[in-house]
Amino acid sequence: MPERSNVTLADVAARAGVSLATASRALNGSTRKVRQESVERVHEAAQALRYTANVQAQAVARGTTTTLALVVGDIADPYFAAIAAGAIRAADEAGLVVTITSTGGDPAREATLLGVVAGLRPRAVVLAVSRRLGAGGEVAAAVAGLVAAGAGVSALVSDLDGAVTGVEGVQPLVIRNLSGAAALAGALVEQGHESFAVLAGDPELVTARARVDGFVAGLAAHGLRVPDRAIVPSEFSRDGGYRAMSALLDAAADGGPVLPRCVFAVTDLMAVGAVAAIRERGLVPGVDVGVAGFDDVQMLADVVPALSTVRLPLEDIGARAVRRALGVEVDGAVDGEVVLRASTAR
Repeated sequence: MPERSNVTLADVAARAGVSLATASRALNGSTRKVRQESVERVHEAAQALRYTANVQAQAVARGTTTTLALVVGDIADPYFAAIAAGAIRAADEAGLVVTITSTGGDPAREATLLGVVAGLRPRAVVLAVSRRLGAGGEVAAAVAGLVAAGAGVSALVSDLDGAVTGVEGVQPLVIRNLSGAAALAGALVEQGHESFAVLAGDPELVTARARVDGFVAGLAAHGLRVPDRAIVPSEFSRDGGYRAMSALLDAAADGGPVLPRCVFAVTDLMAVGAVAAIRERGLVPGVDVGVAGFDDVQMLADVVPALSTVRLPLEDIGARAVRRALGVEVDGAVDGEVVLRASTAR
């Protein structure tokens, strides 16, 4: 018997006593009719020889594999991890196997990774990444190549993100960050907060910019303004939130601007960093300074005080993105829901 690693389709065909073409059709589920007797002999031969199909060879023959490629910004970020969990669940329901790759939070890597993904000939691709304002030419070209090769492609995009939405065949799933942040601002004003700062993340990232712009617009609708010095850029991470909040606290301690009553961090992770910085200075989060985030990441549900935030159905977003890529999801937009908790109680 040939070694398992060396078993070929020709070996299976010879053992079953059929032609190579018949063996291929029997194993690959071809629509061309094969006698049931031959199908059974081929499957018995394949099992006896421990034959494993060459997935890449099948991909060449069919044009695509039965895989879904998931490209995320940072799999260690609970935001992307939750989206990935939903995408994997939906892919499994569709009979697809998921391959995951991460840009590591570097938007410049996206086009390169998509080129690698194209070589895998996936049936579908989901893009859940952080893109920069004004970027997207190379990404759009790479996505267009995937579509042309027969892959269904969906992309999670923010209100301001046009990097791939103009590519024919791409099914966007728009996350309405602008309106979500504006609604949060209004809810915080109604709670009684009158002065604000914003921990803005990276201002060149589309999602961060949309959330900042939406929050500022929401305050403006109530006659309030955030001073430019109170909009603090930083990394889109827990440590970024800690550093930005520390900068505000340092400025207030040095006789600068008075510490605002409430701070909006553009992600829950950044809000967690802000809470740590506030507590480190002997202040009480939610009492001395309110803190609000965005996303409602389940992994952070036990943070004390509980975070006010904009809830996004992250796992459902991942599942819907898969269905969009496969052409079975019609609705292409996601709204956030404002949730007020102890971190902004007065």
